[in-house]
Amino acid sequence: MVKQILALCLYFGAYYVILSRAQRTSVKVFLLGLIAAVLKISESLTMENISHVVDFNTIGLLLGMMIIVAVLKATGFFQMASIYAVRLGKGELKKTVALLMIFIAMLSAVLDNVTTLLIFAPILFLVSDAAEIDPSRLLVLGVIASNIGGMATMIGDPPSIVIGSASGLSFVSFIVHLAPVSLLILLIAVRMFSGTVSKEHVSEAGLKNLAATDPRQAVTDKKLLVKIALVFLATILGFAFHQVLEIDLALIALLGAALSLVLAGKSFEDVAKEIEWDTLFFFMGLFSLTHAVQVTGTLDRFASLISNVHYVPVLFIVLTWLSAAMASLLSAVPTAITLVPVIKYLIGLGYPVQLWWTLALGIGLGANLTPIGAAVNIVGVSLLKKFTGKSLSFRDFFQTSLPLVLIALTISSVYSLLIGLLGW
Repeated sequence: MVKQILALCLYFGAYYVILSRAQRTSVKVFLLGLIAAVLKISESLTMENISHVVDFNTIGLLLGMMIIVAVLKATGFFQMASIYAVRLGKGELKKTVALLMIFIAMLSAVLDNVTTLLIFAPILFLVSDAAEIDPSRLLVLGVIASNIGGMATMIGDPPSIVIGSASGLSFVSFIVHLAPVSLLILLIAVRMFSGTVSKEHVSEAGLKNLAATDPRQAVTDKKLLVKIALVFLATILGFAFHQVLEIDLALIALLGAALSLVLAGKSFEDVAKEIEWDTLFFFMGLFSLTHAVQVTGTLDRFASLISNVHYVPVLFIVLTWLSAAMASLLSAVPTAITLVPVIKYLIGLGYPVQLWWTLALGIGLGANLTPIGAAVNIVGVSLLKKFTGKSLSFRDFFQTSLPLVLIALTISSVYSLLIGLLGW
């Protein structure tokens, strides 16, 4: 009983740190995870058993992709892609916003969405300056597009990586099941928001000048760009066939990362500043805390409570909206790490494995509801303050995203219910 209380105190302490948006959140969460190990809340929280506590397939996949992206970013590839999106808009705000949202979503499907937003944020601010509109509007749209795109694949969003690693589902199955509904929701978002932004007072002259920029000027090393792009494509192809090859996703990502460094003539130290160490240690701390709570039986009780919903169609709908609500309030990654053991418990009782898709959709969409719903949301708001001096309130973010999230969750409820009933 004492260990259970200690585990819960540390667990909710971590959530307090996350919700309060305290400085050095990742360090504090990692510290709480270490405290759980030092207090021996679980006998398995030892260095010998660390691989059974921390999902290193998730950590390795994230690290490998971060390194590949860092090397590719240095070639100017992403800057070129973002300028192309503006240029294709031809000075029309509605078309430019739509293309930027689509480009952001596409890149977020194959990259970490925080990295994608870091790349596109300067372009979003440039467009807002050129068009003389509020930059916070475009920033929110960038965040929403990033979360929707990241939801479409196993590697686009940290929660999806956690779910994919825990479920054993393949890279291809994520695309087959989640990409279609993600595309539909993206098109709805583009339709809703691009038209709304274009109704504001716009400086067409400023946009046309920005659209005249030559994208090729952003490329700093064309030969290296081609080499790393091929490595990146080969890595994605490896993900697609990882089950056939019987190789873990993390090993494929790290192989691609090491090859990228060799081709670029760089060391790990050279790209260290581009790696999101805070994210990696944040994950490790949360994995440890969730394990501590799980072994005390608390998560099993929560899962048992949910399992009282015996009518499967209702369970699909409840999980969609419950995971969305938790993600909007507690953030996406903690929600995923918390609910993964719950879904495993339910599937162990005989409930459909399609509950994994319900969880992925609920978390991915719920993350769009508040400025703390996902790491990319928090980063986006910080970038807005840093580069424009403007603040984005909780209320403004919520009011902007609420209509889309409600529509998207309704669609996802029906979709997950159908694939559950069909056993697909």
